[in-house]
Amino acid sequence: MRREEFEALHAEGPDAVFAVICGFEARIEELERRVNRDSGNSSQPPSSDPPKSRAERRRAAREAYKRSIRRSGGQPGHEGRTRELVGPERVDDRREHLPGRCCCGHQFDGGEQRIGDPVCHQQYELAVIRPLVFEHSRVRLECPGCGRAVLAELPGPALAGFGPRLDAHIALLAGVMRLSRADVRRVVVEVFRVPASIGAIDNAIMRMSAILADPWAELRHAVRQAAVVHADETTWRLGGAQQWLWVAASALVACYRIDPARSQKAAKALLGEDFGGFLLSDRYAGYHFLDVLQQQLCWCHVIRQLVEISQRPGAAGRRGKRLVKLARQVISAHRSYLQDDHDPEWLAAQLAPLREQIRELLEQCAAGHHTRTANFAAGLLEEYEALWTFADVPGLAIDPTNNAAERAVRHAVLMRKIQGGTQSDCGSRWIERIQSVRETCRLQRRPVLNWLIAAATAAHHGTPVPTLLPATAQGP
Repeated sequence: MRREEFEALHAEGPDAVFAVICGFEARIEELERRVNRDSGNSSQPPSSDPPKSRAERRRAAREAYKRSIRRSGGQPGHEGRTRELVGPERVDDRREHLPGRCCCGHQFDGGEQRIGDPVCHQQYELAVIRPLVFEHSRVRLECPGCGRAVLAELPGPALAGFGPRLDAHIALLAGVMRLSRADVRRVVVEVFRVPASIGAIDNAIMRMSAILADPWAELRHAVRQAAVVHADETTWRLGGAQQWLWVAASALVACYRIDPARSQKAAKALLGEDFGGFLLSDRYAGYHFLDVLQQQLCWCHVIRQLVEISQRPGAAGRRGKRLVKLARQVISAHRSYLQDDHDPEWLAAQLAPLREQIRELLEQCAAGHHTRTANFAAGLLEEYEALWTFADVPGLAIDPTNNAAERAVRHAVLMRKIQGGTQSDCGSRWIERIQSVRETCRLQRRPVLNWLIAAATAAHHGTPVPTLLPATAQGP
């Protein structure tokens, strides 16, 4: 502020000076809040946290070591796992090994008496990959009626340069392993020994995308009918422009959708306007078309917001610290409920005093003088019942956190960072479909490659693509 401006302000009186000072304090507080934001007190990803100095990293490592006495690796009493031996019919080659020399000096020659069964050790090795090449000969015949030479047409499946199994492997490399088109081509050429260009790789991906269109529509319908759904959204890039990738996942199926906007309209396009299940989210307003009692707010997101409040000065910070402590007790009570197999009545009894104390503190925050804290508390009080849906609906397995959606969206985030998004609407549809298939297979613990091969083979032969819906969702 220049001198003449200060003198003019001083002439207006104390109230004007006080108002300007309050404005400066608010701006300073907002700047400090932005500077201090990290993954612990906001929704920012850990990758956006500022780098620590070498001394800070060493100090954190020492403290972590002191907190955890156990060494890395398997702990005492841990049940070890060994690779199971395959049956004799599966063994391709057998090699017998004899002991060389006994400790007494005897040299074994194999003629000695054998004791018991041999101890078998099996080693896996890759066969030399040699692709199958199918040649289609188009025969030209003379028409006896008109004398014209007529050349046979290629059947539809033979028009593509790659077969269904190769298409499925390319889809796996590009959509599940997150390889770029150039890297997929290198694998196809160097590992599979199939000559291919980047254009041929992209054509194979688009063929698989077309095959996955109907399964994707099935998954979207199944998600809309699910009793409990986790939802989240993250940024996406389409030709350099910002888009939003949405995901909705139930216990066994998942559906992704790319939309130009992050809005309530986009949420309805994914979930359906008449969605009747329970939704877990991170408090984004786009889901507010649902009733509060249909929602479960993510406690992890709420705790991070409370951590930010706890870092503020004065009464707001003190109340924030108490709220963080109580919120973590909520998570601890739910964890004990699951691990110790308690009944819902036990959980309700554990949460009852926490619910009352958290509401009381939020009401104090809403009535406080700190504007940002008051606004946050008032907004959370309006949705307060959505914090406790996981305990109020014991008949369904509703989690108090939205970690399932966070895990589901992470794969797409890594793909966006590696591949830079998509360059066309067709590319966006491919991402929606392959991500939906990949996550659904992960949730159902089924090999995604096996399903991709089955789907590509069915399309190759003109038969229906196998469903990804679990048996309980397929109906009679």
